[in-house]
Amino acid sequence: LLKRCSISAQTHHFSTFLGSFEPNLSSTRMSGTVDLSAFNSMLQRLEAVTAKLEKNSGGASAASGGAAAGGGGADSAIAAAFDTYMKSVLPALEKAGKESEQADLIGATETVVKAFEMVKDGLAATAVAAKPKDQDWSKILMPVSKLSGDANKACDNRSDYFQSRKAAAETVNIVAMLAQAAPGMHVQSVFETVDFHCTKALQKKNPPEVAWVKALKEALKGLAPWCAAECKMGLTWKFQGQDAVEYFTAHPLGAGAGAAPAAAPAAAPAPAAAPAPAAAAPPKAGGMASVFGALQGFSTGGLKKVTDDMKTKNRKDEPVLEAKVPAAAAPAAPKAAAPGGKHVKGPKGPPILELQKDTNWMIENQDGAKMLVLEDATMQQLVCIINCKNSTVHIKTKVKNIAVDNCEKVNVICADVLSAVEFVNSDRIQFQTTGKVNAIAIDKCNGVNLHLPKESLEAEITSSKSSEMNVNIPDPKSSDPLDTIEMPIPEQFVTKIAGSKLHTDVSALYTH
Repeated sequence: LLKRCSISAQTHHFSTFLGSFEPNLSSTRMSGTVDLSAFNSMLQRLEAVTAKLEKNSGGASAASGGAAAGGGGADSAIAAAFDTYMKSVLPALEKAGKESEQADLIGATETVVKAFEMVKDGLAATAVAAKPKDQDWSKILMPVSKLSGDANKACDNRSDYFQSRKAAAETVNIVAMLAQAAPGMHVQSVFETVDFHCTKALQKKNPPEVAWVKALKEALKGLAPWCAAECKMGLTWKFQGQDAVEYFTAHPLGAGAGAAPAAAPAAAPAPAAAPAPAAAAPPKAGGMASVFGALQGFSTGGLKKVTDDMKTKNRKDEPVLEAKVPAAAAPAAPKAAAPGGKHVKGPKGPPILELQKDTNWMIENQDGAKMLVLEDATMQQLVCIINCKNSTVHIKTKVKNIAVDNCEKVNVICADVLSAVEFVNSDRIQFQTTGKVNAIAIDKCNGVNLHLPKESLEAEITSSKSSEMNVNIPDPKSSDPLDTIEMPIPEQFVTKIAGSKLHTDVSALYTH
């Protein structure tokens, strides 16, 4: 009787705990058992919901994990989202490149598309591979380095589409977002670098190139918000997944590992039963067994004996043998540094002054030319001054564009310029125009002095990564046209956060 009362009390407490299922539970029985059919039904429903959630979360279940391993990570949820983004922005870029019928724009389009595909392949790997170590990224990103090198080699500063090519080459850097803790910030930085070259390309107002540049900017502009929504704090890799180096060796970036999910591999046949161990066979002739067998019957009677006169201590009359030490090789004379290194500005070959392709006047490798006068240039032609030093170039006619690249201590005097005057990677440059200039661009230069007349006071000056820049204009307070005032171009800025935006002003150093 006491036993039954104890069971009845326990059942009562359990029934209270499952109050929501009390109508379906039978009260205590004489045997002390409880009907748990309703409880089991609830567990089955919870298990079904859990399985559904795991399936939708992307690769959480064993089945989805197996498919990802077989298909190179093609079923990664984040890779599928990026594929959707690619399909929404890249067709416009490919259409603009194809319709331009320009080899440079078509090649630049292929570079951009290849970079996006590499990003997708890297995102697909997160469903299969473990997080790469810091020292592994150099191996993983080797295809990116090759693509970037090929893209930069294709940039010819004599081409009309040089800036578009440079924009495509800079776009390759978006692939590095795979290794960043904040991919959105990295992509935004790449977009700003690309936008610098896009701005120069838009200044030419070439309709096919303008359409292509706008499509490229749209493709990159939406990438930072996409990263903020999908991988704001970096990528999440598979826990205890496949080794990253091993995975990317089999599926390198750009090989299309995230192109489409592959079918699950067929189940491997069951291994055949291991055969019963055969009876130990007698050892074959030869090997170590035969060696030890021969030693057992070996006799030392035939060996030569070392007598006392053969011992070194007893051979005092003979000179002691000394080991021959090879003479130390004479130190090689240091090689003289080759003139004109990779980062040295100035001539790198024979001097050139010629018209190429009927559109580009090339002035290259001039050193110490006191006055190079160009009188045959037309307004449809460009003037490129490259790798010159200690020289002065005087352009007497109206031209389309002037570009100064990798020069030092070069003076440029010109008349009207229709498009823009560009200074890139140059030092100690003096520029003076006697006519009208609409735009001036200064990039990676030190020591640029601009002398502008009244006709060029509305010129737009764009500068980046440059220092010691000054502009000289006529003094408005003086009646003498030879009186000028010199003003520094700002290099320092102050940025403040205003809500969700940034407000940037010129430093107070330039306000006086």
